[in-house]
Amino acid sequence: MRFFYDIAFFVIAVLSLPAFIGRLKQADCARKLLGQRLGFLNQRLRTAMIGRRVLWVHAVSVGEVMAVENFVCKILAAFPGYHVVLTTVTPTGQKIAQKIAGDRVTVMYYPFDFSFSVRSFLHALAPDCIILAETEIWPNLLTEASRAQIPVGIVNARLSPKSASRYGRFGFLFRPLFEKLDFVLVQTEEDAARFRALGTSEASVSVAGNMKYDNVNLQLEAAPLAERWRRQLGVGPQERVVLAGSTHPGEETLLAGAVSRMREKGIPARLVIAPRHVERCPKILKAFEKQDFQTVRFSRLPEGGSWEVMLVDQLGILKELYAMANVVFMGGSLVPRGGQNPIEPAAFRRAVVHGPHVFNFQKVYQILDQEGGAVPVRDADELIFTLARLLAHPSELSALGSNAYEAVCSLRGATARTVEWLARFLDPELQLVKG
Repeated sequence: MRFFYDIAFFVIAVLSLPAFIGRLKQADCARKLLGQRLGFLNQRLRTAMIGRRVLWVHAVSVGEVMAVENFVCKILAAFPGYHVVLTTVTPTGQKIAQKIAGDRVTVMYYPFDFSFSVRSFLHALAPDCIILAETEIWPNLLTEASRAQIPVGIVNARLSPKSASRYGRFGFLFRPLFEKLDFVLVQTEEDAARFRALGTSEASVSVAGNMKYDNVNLQLEAAPLAERWRRQLGVGPQERVVLAGSTHPGEETLLAGAVSRMREKGIPARLVIAPRHVERCPKILKAFEKQDFQTVRFSRLPEGGSWEVMLVDQLGILKELYAMANVVFMGGSLVPRGGQNPIEPAAFRRAVVHGPHVFNFQKVYQILDQEGGAVPVRDADELIFTLARLLAHPSELSALGSNAYEAVCSLRGATARTVEWLARFLDPELQLVKG
């Protein structure tokens, strides 16, 4: 079976080669990325792991890293005797992960899922436990870890109906892998049912909630941040701002049309677009310039702040930019990508508008919609109508924002529950440091 997995992964790797070459170009050190992904760790890293009790936490990219950032910090506080190795697949995820690197956190790239690469990592790290973020089913990792008697589990786990159906169709391949999972701490009861149906034992699955809800600082005041960013970007206090967070291909064009239509209706607004993948910014810029929009990139903002559309081409600032918006559109929802996390704008009491495709965050959108903290739209026409209505009625925007904030507050606590569960799993007699 391991031989079959290696062959299958080799075929996938060949087909993915163009995308991987692109990632090499994005990386700060292409040699490090390639070497670590092949399982080659230098002597300094290998020596640093000797004698340490290691917890290996894996988060694929930016979203997953941000989801486990607070979790890793709580692990360090709760388990003073452990060292965390945090791995990512993408260079963008690596850059975010490096922010929490330190004496007790080592950041590396995740090895390709070849048996020899995984074995090399396991031999070097000798982890007490491997913790995967969200939904990561790596055949050779699960197989090699099982052979080495290293427990593997998933935290903040989610499994969409589409993914569950796909795994189910190839049950002869994936069921043995789901059976190898030692624990799965899921976001919702629906996720729990899907994992159990695919072979994970009843006792190994527990509902802990979504850790992403805990990563937002609810104590941040929106007003000072909004004032600072508006002044820095040349936006007047009374000017309207529509911010589109984590957009996907196809949505930027719809947003451009919406802003144009609103201008025709006498409701001008500046548009801030933060693409889900910043490398798309040059292509988006050209498309907007062809439509005669005065478009700028955040990193190259002209003197005086003269712009109609701004593209956010820098990581790590979107969560603060939400504070300056009058209304926020969450991307990945007008196209079938499953939506993006609306927690950060909700924490700033900002009204959220989203499309129909939100299956990746269905629970939180369901609660936001029910509690009057978000407005769902079906298509571009409804988006235009909704944005125009909200911008013309500040009191409705304020009520939506307040409702969104209250909904977010009710969803917190998953990180603490996950750490406490993990403490009992690792060592029932271990004294958990509360904090």
